[in-house]
Amino acid sequence: MYISNKFLMLLMGIYAVSGGKVHAQEILVGQEQNTDMVVSVYNNNLGLIHDTRKVSLHKGKNEVAFEGVASTIQPESAVLSGAGINVLEQNYDYNLLTGNNLLESYIGKEVKTAIQNPQNGQMIFNKAILLSNNYGSPVLRFDYGVEANFPGRVIFDNVPQNLRVKPTLVAGIENQTAETKNLELTYLASGLSWKADYVAKIVSDSELDLNTWITLKNETGADYENAKVQLISGSVNHTSTFSGAGIRPMMVKAARTENAAMDAAGTVSIAPQSVADYYMYKLPQKTTIKDKQSKQISLMNINNVKYEKEYRFSSPLYLGVGASKSEFEKQHPNIVFKLNNEKSSNLGQPLPSGMVRFYENKDEENMVFLGENRIEQTAVGEKAELNIGQAFDIYANGKVTDAKAVSKDIYEYKVEVSFKNVSANKAEIVFEQNIYNNWEILQENMKSKQKNASISQWRFELQPQDQKVLNFTVRVNRNI
Repeated sequence: MYISNKFLMLLMGIYAVSGGKVHAQEILVGQEQNTDMVVSVYNNNLGLIHDTRKVSLHKGKNEVAFEGVASTIQPESAVLSGAGINVLEQNYDYNLLTGNNLLESYIGKEVKTAIQNPQNGQMIFNKAILLSNNYGSPVLRFDYGVEANFPGRVIFDNVPQNLRVKPTLVAGIENQTAETKNLELTYLASGLSWKADYVAKIVSDSELDLNTWITLKNETGADYENAKVQLISGSVNHTSTFSGAGIRPMMVKAARTENAAMDAAGTVSIAPQSVADYYMYKLPQKTTIKDKQSKQISLMNINNVKYEKEYRFSSPLYLGVGASKSEFEKQHPNIVFKLNNEKSSNLGQPLPSGMVRFYENKDEENMVFLGENRIEQTAVGEKAELNIGQAFDIYANGKVTDAKAVSKDIYEYKVEVSFKNVSANKAEIVFEQNIYNNWEILQENMKSKQKNASISQWRFELQPQDQKVLNFTVRVNRNI
């Protein structure tokens, strides 16, 4: 038992030609009547849709149906506004025109049936009462009995009033004057998301070019044609009962400000705007976001960004009360790129969180992928440290050469760590040692820095094909 796809399409066509009016006084407002579309996309699978459509209204009470809203709309967040109107009520109709819903709507009612005569190929039409949908295999009562597996088609006289071609928000409004005016519908919807991906191309020992791509994803069940798109960076607390009334004016006002910038050197970026406690990036051109679509857009291209690179060792040696001699061999350091988000580094703008992938040209033809890591949201003035892998040509060997108990609660350790750089480039080495309890460095052949309460740090430069040895003595006391 099945419903003809051609017949269903015919019904939908009749529905559209007739104006789609499910109520005598209803004014159907289609997506083709849109005059402005602003889509604000948040990091946490949330979008704010600002949909403006031109509508001809009668004076007095009108029933306006906004067709084609997101199927993931949060109806309680919807705000409808316009000059000289007063919204009386809002209803979200999501019972869509499908074969299954047609069957459900006709349960207990008379339908037509059609079956082909296998001998002559002619269609045999009949009437029956639809007793049950039965998961798409309807049960029918004919004059001759009940059919549970009828091999023909079910035909419907018309489209029930309760079914919609697309998800629709219906509003009852009181209108002061009969005229054509813009109605603005704003609502929150889940299923919209964005993420940033950075391409960092090394151009020298101290500078890189940083290109940022934005990936937009739309799973809301609606298309957004020729839309102004703005990306909101920040963590927004949101529940399903959150009202969009407060956030709408803030976003719409910001959407009307142009903010693409180009500096004297030709570096193009989209300057973020501060909106409440978040940052907003407005894409410089309108774009169309189709349902079930993933779209990539260039956000910013910044040349000659200054960076620092260091090779960071984290010592596995245990230095605490009661420890003994230990050692490690051929430990390779983490490669850490450091970015200072300030104008002096040719940055100085809020950076959204995302994956940073580092590349370098080893010669004119070959691009090498160096590694990747995630950068968190980085405000102006903050520093970002990205560990992208381990160095192959730099390594260290270390050991506790002496461990002795000065008293029950005091121990002293002598440590020796040798570093070797067999690469063709100099390296900034950082060696960090965890030291437990209370401690002090008694002796060292390189100057250390106390990074925090439990880490001592040594920093030095290692030339190509060079080797250095670090020696230090530390006292640990668990009573101080």
